[in-house]
Amino acid sequence: MAEASHAWQQRVKWLVYALLFMNFVLYVVQDAESAAYVLPAHPSFREWARAYVTSIDLAAWIVLILLFELETYVLSDRVWKGAVKWATQGMRTVCYVAILHTTLTDAGNLRDFQTAQLLPAASTPCDFIDGWSFLRNRGYTQLDADNCDKQGVGPDYFVIAPDPVITDRAGLREGLILAWTDIVENLAWLAIVFFNESLVRIQERGLPNRALLGFSNWAKAALYGLIIAIALYWGSKGEFLYLWDELLWVCGFFAIEKNLLEWRAALIRQRA
Repeated sequence: MAEASHAWQQRVKWLVYALLFMNFVLYVVQDAESAAYVLPAHPSFREWARAYVTSIDLAAWIVLILLFELETYVLSDRVWKGAVKWATQGMRTVCYVAILHTTLTDAGNLRDFQTAQLLPAASTPCDFIDGWSFLRNRGYTQLDADNCDKQGVGPDYFVIAPDPVITDRAGLREGLILAWTDIVENLAWLAIVFFNESLVRIQERGLPNRALLGFSNWAKAALYGLIIAIALYWGSKGEFLYLWDELLWVCGFFAIEKNLLEWRAALIRQRA
């Protein structure tokens, strides 16, 4: 019975990982659609990276969670050394650089909203129908003569530089909140990974003490709660893909948490 239950747990875990990869593909498509509104005619590498920041971020997280899976379950009883150790450390470093790039990009997006330029009082979206877009709730609408008078609520409109994008006051307030949630969510995940990295390194050398383990578990529970709250907020804004993706990632990292528990139990049995 225990073996059958374990086999099903493994199937569910790998199903979650497969769904995470499918979500990654959906985000690539979504980034490509958004890039059409924010990239200039001849974008630089930095501008490409900014436009596809979500795709880059998710690719890094997928590689990172698979590395955790190898370390905490598939190869948890092996000592990583030599070329294998340096290769995995190199991959992990690249992943963290990509994730930090996301954090910096999110900070830049927040700054763009904080420094948005108020347009002259007589301005309307119809003054910006030549290559401009209207932003609301992460969605871009290409402005043209047919739809410009239906976008937003005046009298205040703002330019979200450096992109050719405008929004109204409600859109600016919404954008600021979403930008803050992006940063907080990203930092919360980084903190969870820091705790897991620490536990993996400690368990490679033995068992963590109870005080450290207790603090880590308490902190991660609070962080998971914060992440779920942010995901529910995104869902309330109609961002159901963000909500679904976030809940999948929580499930994926719960699998890593379970791997850590089983690994710790195996170490305890070995010492008994």
